[in-house]
Amino acid sequence: MSLRREEKMKDNLVQLAQHCYWDREFESLTVGGNYVKLTASQTNLLAHLVENLNRPVHSIDIFNELTHLLCKEYSLKSVRNLISTLRKSVPSLNILNIYGGYYMLRKENASSNVEFKDDLYEILEQSISPTIITNPNEDDNHIIYANNAFIELFEYTFEEVVGHNCRFLHSDDTEQLALDEVRDAIHEKKSITVNLHNYTHSGALIYNEVTISPIFDKKSGKLKYYLGIYKDVTTTQRLM
Repeated sequence: MSLRREEKMKDNLVQLAQHCYWDREFESLTVGGNYVKLTASQTNLLAHLVENLNRPVHSIDIFNELTHLLCKEYSLKSVRNLISTLRKSVPSLNILNIYGGYYMLRKENASSNVEFKDDLYEILEQSISPTIITNPNEDDNHIIYANNAFIELFEYTFEEVVGHNCRFLHSDDTEQLALDEVRDAIHEKKSITVNLHNYTHSGALIYNEVTISPIFDKKSGKLKYYLGIYKDVTTTQRLM
């Protein structure tokens, strides 16, 4: 085999886990050197997840991709079932459920410290700092993740938060000068820290020091997410 051919074969192989490889050219999976028999639906699902490796993919996008490729009508429930059967067929695949209807195929050795990376989700969940993640590439830069501290602070359920722009926290208090600063920073894709008036589900006023940071793809430089951290400074403000 020529060196060029060998290099091309290596380029087509994507390691998903220990002894688990996906061949992009032939859209086939091997585990421990043995080919894994997948259905057409499973193959197309896995191909889509591999193309978005280590990135969350919304179930609607999976639904649209499978319907387009296989010319078959899928429902969101059938996508969930297909994810479940793929997990059972290939237990070594690390397919994560992410709040908001997202799935992510995570490469086992995507980080030099895999154990730490595996804990990142729990770190966010258990952090005492109210935190959200929004997707500026979807309609209205809506929230795709909110941790427990955020839910507790503002008294909303997770389902009431996800899918909405965070402006709902301002209630009718929409003339705050700091909001213009936030809009400018988002337009310019820059980090910003501002003080805002926000309101809980029950209508209570909360003074927040809000830090918003853009998150970029390291390879393409494309803006992927915004990270928002809300610090409750109500007590301090009332003492001033």
